[in-house]
Amino acid sequence: EDKDLDSSDDDDDDDNSDDEDDEDVEAAEKRMKEEMQKLAESDPDFHKYLQNNEASLLDFQTIGEEGGGGGDADADDAMDVDDADADDGADDGANIDKEAKTKKDNVIIVNAKLLKTYETGAFEESHGIKPLRKIIAAYTSACRMSDANSNADSNDDSAGGGGGGKKNYHIESSTVFDKLMVTCLTKCHEEFHYHLLGKGSSLNDNDNDDDDDDDSDDSDDNKEDQETTDINIDPNKPINPKHLTKSIRWSQLKYSIQSFLKSTLHLMTEAKETKLLKFILKSFTHYVPYLSAFPRLAKAALKTFTSIWSNTSSDASPQYQSVRLASFLRIRQMALIMPFPFIEQCLKSTYLSYAKAAKFATAATVSSLLPTLTFMGNCVVELYSLDYASSYQHAFIYIRQLALHLRSALQKKSSEAFRVVYCWQYMHCLKLWTAVLAATCKNKNIISNGGGGNGGGTKDGTSTEIEMEVTAGDDDEVALMRSLIYPLVEIIFGVARLIPTARHLPLRLHCVRYLQQLAAASEMFIPTTSILLDVFDLREVTSMVPKRGGGGNNRGKGGKGGGKSDVRGVRLPLILKFPKVDALRTSEQLDASLAEVFLLLNREADLYKYSAGFPEFTIRICQRLRKFAKVTKNGKFRAYTKGCIELCEKHSKAAVLSRSKLEEAPKDIKRIEVLKPNNVPSMGERYEMAIAKEKRLEVAEQPVVSEAAKRKARDVERKAKAEQEERERERAAVEERKKLNKNKNKKQKVQVNEEALKNVDVLKEEDEVAEGIDWSESESESDSE
Repeated sequence: EDKDLDSSDDDDDDDNSDDEDDEDVEAAEKRMKEEMQKLAESDPDFHKYLQNNEASLLDFQTIGEEGGGGGDADADDAMDVDDADADDGADDGANIDKEAKTKKDNVIIVNAKLLKTYETGAFEESHGIKPLRKIIAAYTSACRMSDANSNADSNDDSAGGGGGGKKNYHIESSTVFDKLMVTCLTKCHEEFHYHLLGKGSSLNDNDNDDDDDDDSDDSDDNKEDQETTDINIDPNKPINPKHLTKSIRWSQLKYSIQSFLKSTLHLMTEAKETKLLKFILKSFTHYVPYLSAFPRLAKAALKTFTSIWSNTSSDASPQYQSVRLASFLRIRQMALIMPFPFIEQCLKSTYLSYAKAAKFATAATVSSLLPTLTFMGNCVVELYSLDYASSYQHAFIYIRQLALHLRSALQKKSSEAFRVVYCWQYMHCLKLWTAVLAATCKNKNIISNGGGGNGGGTKDGTSTEIEMEVTAGDDDEVALMRSLIYPLVEIIFGVARLIPTARHLPLRLHCVRYLQQLAAASEMFIPTTSILLDVFDLREVTSMVPKRGGGGNNRGKGGKGGGKSDVRGVRLPLILKFPKVDALRTSEQLDASLAEVFLLLNREADLYKYSAGFPEFTIRICQRLRKFAKVTKNGKFRAYTKGCIELCEKHSKAAVLSRSKLEEAPKDIKRIEVLKPNNVPSMGERYEMAIAKEKRLEVAEQPVVSEAAKRKARDVERKAKAEQEERERERAAVEERKKLNKNKNKKQKVQVNEEALKNVDVLKEEDEVAEGIDWSESESESDSE
């Protein structure tokens, strides 16, 4: 298949490629006539022999009639040879074609009448191959109208492999342009299916229509071939590339399909309007199955879709979000229907694009990028749930990469190493893998309950349904993914304990949320009380001497006292650390931090309340909270403490009563929620309900912001993002200069003149240096040089 793709770029003198071209027949005839004239001059005897014996070779008007050659100027040849019903409109098409060609040499002006002729001959009931290739050539030229080098690009990428003197199409009317785009994108896939996998793939040419007296066995064989080749295409199921390449019409349509796909991908990269891009992406659904015959184009398509999906420079409007969704659906479709190794490319490209986008989610821009990153993260989670065998390999590699960054920070203990871990990019990657493993555990519960799922994109290239006999294999693959929970939990704990200061308290609370999400989805015991209770040992919390103001807006540099407080207070989900000055010293920071700590403590108690060991688990929590209640003088914090203690004691009494009725011994208990009644939601369901309630309260508490304030905030975030990118470029340039200077110093070697060393008489000569002149400065300069 790669050789077939490469053949489209061969030299223009290749007669086979000229036969495959759909529009350069006239140029080929002209070139052949010139070659025959040269042959008549150089070898007149041979030319005379051809005229007498093989005159048909010199009749260039019939070139391209067979074997999928290019289009003809005559109208009868412009229609498909397999359908006689298109002959009526062919003559009109020839006249229109000739009139269009007379306007400008080597350029065909596409007007409404010519487009209607092509559409009638290629679609509807005609199913003509030559009109189909003509309209695809016009579509190719239209897709590249915005290029500065449109003529050169269309010669290289149009159907047929390209040759000298190729016809170019020019569309002057915007109405004709729009109609051409809509017609090709909505109807060409039907003709591809008809000629390659439908009824048209088993029909013979008109040259064989007179052979009506064939044997009955041959007719039966043709009927069987027609039945077997009439394959229905499901956009979400793979097509074996052999079914396409073995088709009779494949040699005639191969380069046209390749040109169509390539031009459509080019149009996606050039399209600026959201509605146009959305329409192209949705229409491309029917053409994705044909990418299986063009591996290189499939990689280019994946790159294009990923670029559109991960484009964070565009606005986060709902219109462009629909474009991102349509682009991801094409990525998911390719992962399902392309041959097996291709899904690994999809997994790799989407994760790397997510990590690249998360790099710019700083404290100044995270509020604007957070919705986009959340959407991208959900898309990656969906993609990694298609094939757990491939997902495990990629997840293992990337989680190990996060572990190596953490190990480097623990060993070096430098600010640069800490900065690699304590940044939004690293935290978003942790959040992503937490969501991936949590979704894997949820899907495992669905499979174990007999539910269905997507098995497409598997190693055998087929799309399968979940059945009872394959459940064991699915459980093994899910078990592989679940085995990654332990290393991820260790990484999250290591990140939380890397810098245990009050300034990085928001980051530790992020880690606690990730751990609780994993525990709820996997129904494992992952206690986070050690991180939460350490907050009450911080000096800033125990002293409880808050400063008023200055700590609300954490996007400033330092958060100095006396500043104007943000009306929204401190939003911990949008920050990783407090300002250097007065970290956790202001009332806003203390209120937000302790409220978050008590919220997570209550959620921890709610997760494990049906565990047999819950009474012993809450002893440490109650002891530390009682101690804090005696120290604090804040009435609100004492109320938080009292409520958490009462909740723990309530669930402890219920657990003691329930476990007294168990028949199993403590060592025989395998489930963490052994005390849960049948009609009570599971850990995962309770966690999801708690998160949904928290989001509703957060939305209700947010104040109404005016449009002017929103525009101002967007401008500030855009400026901060530009400054961040500029700093990244400057840092990369400095590192590059350091490397160049280091390499340059290594290459410089001291050249020693051996003859001067052997000349002993030079030492006896007197120095001609005047007294009173200080040469130290010049000598140091020469030494430094």
